[in-house]
Amino acid sequence: MINFKLTLLFALCICISSCASLSKDECMSGNWSDIGYKDGRSGDDSSKLSEHRKACSEYHITPDPTQYNEGRQRGLLVYCTADNALQEGLSGNYYQGVCPGDSEPDFLNKYQQGQAIYNLQQEIRKHEDRILTINTTLEYDKKKPKLSASKIKKYEQEIIELDVRIEEKQKRLYYMKGQAGVPL
Repeated sequence: MINFKLTLLFALCICISSCASLSKDECMSGNWSDIGYKDGRSGDDSSKLSEHRKACSEYHITPDPTQYNEGRQRGLLVYCTADNALQEGLSGNYYQGVCPGDSEPDFLNKYQQGQAIYNLQQEIRKHEDRILTINTTLEYDKKKPKLSASKIKKYEQEIIELDVRIEEKQKRLYYMKGQAGVPL
């Protein structure tokens, strides 16, 4: 029992320490321009500096907001491109509204295209997972029959309907990828 408690305490300490936004070495390096650049490149909003301030406070280090913000602005120039926007949407990442006004319309357009493709792919996966679940149920029932003939028929009909939906969504996905310039 004591070993279990020690293991749990150790795991908790690891989890808590891994939640800090910066390591001790990163805080000590004081390269706030690079840290800001990485955050901007990742699309993090300006509140990330507060997280860094909190993480570094235990080492008695205060971030340089000027250097950080200059680096973050440079990073945002890379993040707020149409190509990156498409990738962010395709990955299902959340956009935090960080792009400057002049780059945001193009960014949002591509991000929304990518997001629509991502969502459609998720819907297809959901249908495929349901078919897999039904097939598993039917295979199991062949070994130990419990399902009525009408229930089996209902499952088979659901598979047919799901296959039709998948095919329709795949056609739409193909079109959407073409429109967005995503390799097919």
